[in-house]
Amino acid sequence: MASSSSGRDSARDILLNTLTSYLRDAVDILSFIVLIPFLIKTLGTETFGLWSLLWSFISLFSLIDMGVGSSIVKYVGEAKGRGDLNRQQQVISTIFWIYMVLGTLLMIGVFPCLLFFNQAFEIPAQQQDAAQTVLLILGFRSALGIPLDLFRGILISYQRYRIANMYRMIGTIAYFGAVLLLLPGISELWMLALLNLLVGIVPRVVMMIHAKGCIPGVTLHPRYFRRHIAREVFSFSVYFMIIRVSGLIYTRVDALIIKVYLPLEMVAVYAIAMRLSDTAERFCAQLNRVLTPIVAELQGANDQANIRMVWYQGAKLTIAMAIPLLLGLAMLAEPLVRAWTGEAFIGAVPVLYWLTAAAMVGIIHGNTHNILSMGGEQRHLAYSLLFSQVTNLILSVILIKPLGIVGVGMATFCSTLPVEVMLIQRKACRMHDCSLWDFYKKTVMPALPSTLITMAFLYNIQMWWNIDTLVDVAAGEIIAVGLFGLSYWWIGFNSKERRFIKDKGLKRISR
Repeated sequence: MASSSSGRDSARDILLNTLTSYLRDAVDILSFIVLIPFLIKTLGTETFGLWSLLWSFISLFSLIDMGVGSSIVKYVGEAKGRGDLNRQQQVISTIFWIYMVLGTLLMIGVFPCLLFFNQAFEIPAQQQDAAQTVLLILGFRSALGIPLDLFRGILISYQRYRIANMYRMIGTIAYFGAVLLLLPGISELWMLALLNLLVGIVPRVVMMIHAKGCIPGVTLHPRYFRRHIAREVFSFSVYFMIIRVSGLIYTRVDALIIKVYLPLEMVAVYAIAMRLSDTAERFCAQLNRVLTPIVAELQGANDQANIRMVWYQGAKLTIAMAIPLLLGLAMLAEPLVRAWTGEAFIGAVPVLYWLTAAAMVGIIHGNTHNILSMGGEQRHLAYSLLFSQVTNLILSVILIKPLGIVGVGMATFCSTLPVEVMLIQRKACRMHDCSLWDFYKKTVMPALPSTLITMAFLYNIQMWWNIDTLVDVAAGEIIAVGLFGLSYWWIGFNSKERRFIKDKGLKRISR
């Protein structure tokens, strides 16, 4: 009976954590849609490009995390599962003091950058003082955020993802309101950076207070620091650092390459496409993230049958939720960009096509990443992703000269697809004794009829409907999602899956 109750609680946690993750990202997206054109109008295109460049540059400093963040959920969760409170205290204290050292090193590392940043990126003279001020503020934000992120990891370890999501949503809403209210009066880049600092740190502090007050064994006292735990953490996290490096190459280095070869305005244009595709991908991948600790738990129990079930069904559901959103983003890209940021940014449209295609490839294989990383193959996953992004970097440098920013987007797709299929997916299929065709047949192919129906709708709707406002774009996207969902319910799911969703899914939410 207790086991049954635990299973029901676990299912409820998965549902609530996933739904609040989608809600959190919905708030992020709505804020993002309003703020980007507001920032461009208030600050100017060139200053917005400088903001994007500074944010990309300072993000590279997050590498100093060394992948330790990925260890929090694993080791705190293991200690919780064993009921070993002393071990949990040691893990939390050890990681906290590691983070304190890393945060201090990050802040120290920012100061030398003040000496060369303006010269290295040829920042205009009238913006050099602002660039240095913002670099210092964002550096402090990143340094302080490193140790505070520990407490979000603790909440996730205790299946309280929804609590972390709630605080994140409150922070986003506060940032949204503060920018709209204060930036018009002080239209300076340092003000935007200061607001980003305050609203970025305060929710983390609240999460720390919540975790210390509600979760047992949360102690920061240095007497619980253990060197052997530090060695254990680093031996596990090194490969996640490589994955993090790969992610930063994908999301941040493109802007640096573009600034080297093209005017600063092109960084702003590319940033529009990059932010749209990246936001859409993060929104669509929530289920993959929620399933990560589930895969780890099943792996610990060596429950291979359920691992494969979670792998296939998780991928199928994620793909079904992602396709209509990403398809709408691509096929409505031109009216979206024109209505959102104006004619000056229409060059982002062809870039968005390539980045959206790359995002879809990542979504399809996102749960496969869980299978490898939680199944002891994090090394293979890390090196595969690093190879993909080094290839992306090389192709970007080659293609930017003849094709401009479109070549950078094309490089992302061309480096992502073969690695995801031939290195990552093939490895997972070998682990679980299945073929590539079997995986794609059961996860991707069920969505093909609904995809074709939705594509036909999105193509034809633009023939007879003049879509020229964000409301029009949103309406078209909503109809497309509804059309895809309705057709997928009857074509993509079999009767057993429909019955399971109705009996075990929808009813669970209402309890």
